[in-house]
Amino acid sequence: MQFNRYIFNQLLRTTLALTSVLVGIIWLFQTIRILELVVNRGAAVGEFLLMSVASMPLWLMITIPISGFTAVNWVFNRILVDRELLVMQSIGLSPLQLAAAPIALGIMLTAFLSFNSVYLLPTSFGIYKDLQFKLRNSIPTILLRERVFIEVVDGMTMFIGARENNDLMKDIFIHDARIDDRVITMTAEYGEFIDRNGTPTLILQNGERSERNSEGLSGAVLLFESHSVTITRTTNQPTKRSFIDINESTIGNLLSPEFAPSPQYYLQRNAEGHYRIASPFLGLGLVLLSAAIILRGQIRRDLWGRRASTNILACVLVIIMVVISRGLVTNNANLWPLLHLSVLIPIILSIWFLRPGNIAKKPPLPNKGIA
Repeated sequence: MQFNRYIFNQLLRTTLALTSVLVGIIWLFQTIRILELVVNRGAAVGEFLLMSVASMPLWLMITIPISGFTAVNWVFNRILVDRELLVMQSIGLSPLQLAAAPIALGIMLTAFLSFNSVYLLPTSFGIYKDLQFKLRNSIPTILLRERVFIEVVDGMTMFIGARENNDLMKDIFIHDARIDDRVITMTAEYGEFIDRNGTPTLILQNGERSERNSEGLSGAVLLFESHSVTITRTTNQPTKRSFIDINESTIGNLLSPEFAPSPQYYLQRNAEGHYRIASPFLGLGLVLLSAAIILRGQIRRDLWGRRASTNILACVLVIIMVVISRGLVTNNANLWPLLHLSVLIPIILSIWFLRPGNIAKKPPLPNKGIA
């Protein structure tokens, strides 16, 4: 039907626009946190943009259902003001027929959110955490200035005489006191930072190395042509992440007790797993519930404010219901059906409101004198 295609296009465009606005606002707040890595750790622009984009699938799970819900209210309010909705109802279209476009939109949003929840979210968040770990454990070479003593990591101070480019340095002095019972001093003509299996490493050329113990006794001076120095905060600092964040875990891993480090942590992971399965249906539930409240009964402009208020209240109640049920599942894994029921209730209520027997009486076509 041409009318439904027209309404669907309006709903889709409005949803995309609202989602872009909400994601943009969240992105601005996210960049403030990520900029710390750019300023303090010397992250490249590409790394900054990658971290910004990789964090977005997490927020899409929230912004898309809200945008779809708002789009239905916005578009149907506009076509009611233009009297298009009144005309469609006056020719005998049932609430279910008028809701065809919102139903199609809700199914589309749920399909995308399911793909996002199952695949995009864990994959992108894993990229985000890997890059975050790499940057926080990297050496901020951009902060190394000529002829200035800089503590690159706790216990290690470095001095460079000159820099030929971002990586190659000349006239290097290093004071290494990371090990409690000894102090190592190194000098070199040249040096360059490299990444060796995820560990920042300084390659020194044409230099010497001396060592002094806690009693002040010095050992032999070692001359070298090439020498590598691992740059970490402590000598036993891990070079790879040992902890997997909940958001980067797959649904199968979240629901499996064997992947949980402790029974208490399994409850949290189990709740997240069921939430990942259930939450995409909020895209259909909120959109469908909004349309059902608007279209149920006789459509009149003077009732719009009341129905809009009812819509907002219903949306808030659904979100509260989901939050409470998730909290209950976090404390008791056996209550997981409540989480799925909380997103199915608005869908069931909407179907009941839009059932074929619930056909509104045909209102008379509005006269020109009617406001």
